[in-house]
Amino acid sequence: MKAELINEFYLLQASRANEKYADLLKEQVYEPIKLANEGVSTWITQRGHMLMKMESKVNKTMRILKRKFLKF
Repeated sequence: MKAELINEFYLLQASRANEKYADLLKEQVYEPIKLANEGVSTWITQRGHMLMKMESKVNKTMRILKRKFLKF
């Protein structure tokens, strides 16, 4: 009986260890990676919007300069 209780205790500890390990992985590995991915994708999106605005402004300026100085 005593050996069965000890064996059951070890099994209980092992099952709790797996839960703690999964929580530890989630908190210390997956969450920081998720936050970093969100930050990088936000930064890339903002940079893309900025570059698109700059390109449209340059195109508009080029059209004005062509009309003003390159009359054919």
